[in-house]
Amino acid sequence: MRLRQIEVFRAVMQTGSASQAARLLNVSQPVVSRVLQHAELQLGLPLFERRRGRLVPTPEARALYVQVQRTWSEVERIDALASNLRRGSSGLLRVAATPSLASSLLPQALQALRDVHPDVECDLWASHTGEIEAHLLAYEVDVGFSIEPAGHVALSITPMVEGEMVLIAPRAWGDGVMRLADRAWLVGRPYIALAEATALGERLAAQLSQADWQAQRAYRVQTYALAGRLVEQGLGYAFVDAYTAAQLDPLRVIMVGLSPAPRFELCMMRGAGVAAPALVGRLEICLRETARECARTLAGRLPKARLGLGGDLAS
Repeated sequence: MRLRQIEVFRAVMQTGSASQAARLLNVSQPVVSRVLQHAELQLGLPLFERRRGRLVPTPEARALYVQVQRTWSEVERIDALASNLRRGSSGLLRVAATPSLASSLLPQALQALRDVHPDVECDLWASHTGEIEAHLLAYEVDVGFSIEPAGHVALSITPMVEGEMVLIAPRAWGDGVMRLADRAWLVGRPYIALAEATALGERLAAQLSQADWQAQRAYRVQTYALAGRLVEQGLGYAFVDAYTAAQLDPLRVIMVGLSPAPRFELCMMRGAGVAAPALVGRLEICLRETARECARTLAGRLPKARLGLGGDLAS
């Protein structure tokens, strides 16, 4: 079906008659009838039955309508994106971020963006890095944010700001502990591990292995955000990114820096060679500042002594 046929078919499905569909589309009734006839000839099946002045959809038409609605939604998004590219400071911005970033940095960055551009409309996706890549390659989103995504020939990866991993544990575990930088207080405690294989997770696992860290794994989770919530509930300790840690309740969670600190880069992902809406650059600026603010917040909560991954006191 051609786009014009889809438009007319959708209007008739919504209104139930050629005359009302014509009024909806601001065209004449003969135009609607002619487009419908061409569509039925092209498809080789009837779409409507004429009953007492009404057009009643056939079962085939009802099945087609489900897909037409999905297609039309994408057409409207294309229109919104074109408007966004024209206006620059308003319109639609489609953003994907990993679940942890979507729940930690993104809300505050979007608030900062709306303070300057109150007319912006956002479609937001919380997806794992591989899914963000797929969204970008399918032109479903304008920009993605992830921690150290793998390189891809069709994507542009821009490092934005550096962060670090920290250890978090239930606040109650620290009662009476004189040296949080000595890992003895964690021996035998339940450990919350990240199930998703990432470059950062693999580096951390290698450091723990070299330090002969004997973790008693109790949970495997898909996101740092979920690991943080489990720690708040007292279910175990975990290693998370600084942005997730900064969002947790310091009255319920102990946060301890590591030495050597596993570091990472927060990156922006874009389609290679794809023109970026002006709002993408503005969101990048807001996200950088939000990330730095989170790092400052976390720095104020970390004890001066760091937990050496080999078990020694570090400062």
